[in-house]
Amino acid sequence: MSLRIRELVKQGLVVSLFAQSALLSYCLPIEAQQQQQQQKGFQLPNMNRYRQTPQTRDANEYRSDRLTVPIELTDIPQYTGRAVFVTGLKYPRDRSGMRVGMTFGVQEGESEVLEWYKSALKTYKWSLLSEDVVDKSISAAKGKNSFTLRISPSKQPGFRTLMVQSYKFGI
Repeated sequence: MSLRIRELVKQGLVVSLFAQSALLSYCLPIEAQQQQQQQKGFQLPNMNRYRQTPQTRDANEYRSDRLTVPIELTDIPQYTGRAVFVTGLKYPRDRSGMRVGMTFGVQEGESEVLEWYKSALKTYKWSLLSEDVVDKSISAAKGKNSFTLRISPSKQPGFRTLMVQSYKFGI
């Protein structure tokens, strides 16, 4: 390859024949592609196969059901302080397993709630996967199930802390 061509390649000004034909097949309408193929005698790659839309999933798979009362999760320790159910969602049709998210308001401080759950989850034989004292969250697993607790200061009157529990049932 000559020095001049190498410089042009480095600058991105020379594009391979394959890249040119791929670009043309993407940009030109099908009729123009067919005319070009007949005139030049070579076959352009079929780029239409890359334009296919992905398979559609079940439209209801990620649809949530609103919870009006908390779901009792027998494998998760119930907070012994005064916890008031605020809101919740259930995703029963998720292919990877049902998910539940519930928010509770509590009177105790963030650190106290976090420490209580760390201790209680260990007692219930959960394996702590991660703990973030800055974001005030913990994640744990037991068998194929997973649990995440996120804690934040409450802006709602009557509560010092909000705790969001996320539970995922394994398949």
